[in-house]
Amino acid sequence: MKKPTIKEVAQLANVSIATVSNVINETKHVSEDLKIQVLNAMKTLNYKPNDIAKSLKVNQSRLIGILISDISNNFISKVVKGIEITLNEEGYTVLLCSTDSDVEKEKRYMNVLMGKRIDGLIISSAGTGEHYNDLINANVPLVFLNRCPDHITSNMVMTNNIKGAYQATEHLIKHGYKKIGIITGPMHLSTGRDRYIGYERALDDYGIPIKKELVFEGKLDIESGYEVTKKMIESEVEVDALFISNNSMSLGAYKYMKEKGLKIPQDIAVYGFDDPEWADIVDPPLSGIRQPAYELGVLAARNIINILQGDQEEVQSIQYLDPEMVTRKSCGC
Repeated sequence: MKKPTIKEVAQLANVSIATVSNVINETKHVSEDLKIQVLNAMKTLNYKPNDIAKSLKVNQSRLIGILISDISNNFISKVVKGIEITLNEEGYTVLLCSTDSDVEKEKRYMNVLMGKRIDGLIISSAGTGEHYNDLINANVPLVFLNRCPDHITSNMVMTNNIKGAYQATEHLIKHGYKKIGIITGPMHLSTGRDRYIGYERALDDYGIPIKKELVFEGKLDIESGYEVTKKMIESEVEVDALFISNNSMSLGAYKYMKEKGLKIPQDIAVYGFDDPEWADIVDPPLSGIRQPAYELGVLAARNIINILQGDQEEVQSIQYLDPEMVTRKSCGC
């Protein structure tokens, strides 16, 4: 069966081909009456615009690439939901790639997305940022989300990680804990460094010496949380509380302590970063710093839309959203 053409749509709607094109591509204002005529004609003929041809005419694909670290992470999935819903409302389609925080994998996905002629890119960085220069030089609209690469000046949307880590550590201090350990994220990532800075500042403000033997670097997954907690306990370092920099590592720490018969918070108090759905199901329920995940996604999506529509400069300072303390029994409350 022969597919209807744009010319046939124009004839049935009694308008010009240019008017039909403007309705489809939203390139110029068309009166509501004419728009209804065109849409009715398209429906009658079952005319479906060719997306590729449409993108060539307006030099837009209506595709936005998203590079995120780990789609299985509860926090990331909420962020992506905020992005997808906001972009979809504006007629954009999302192409999602999960990098597992692997720089080489991220580079490969970047090349794939650029081959799809995306209009813009939202990135939760896997690396320090040198490989983003090609995108910046090519004037690809960019928004960095959650993780800020080093030495890159671009649009950035982040949780105030320093504030959240400070609040968690301060809370443990006010409960009387003096030997507070930390499991950081990878320190080459901005989130890892910022959450360590918040921990460090809180100890310093309350006159508690920072002990290197209480600082351990993790890899943001359950296995890492388990192994690092094991290493800390088996080193026989004195620790009465633990601040853990992400939810997956918190779950790994819980697993190890349960296996070893350590009681939370009696033996070791725990305060995490993030507030996963399982936080109030584990025993004891986990205290954590809740990030505004969905809101971060919405803000990142809105920024990329504003850039594409010319309503916002592509280079600006970092936008921070404040986290929220969710205190449960794991810290002794």
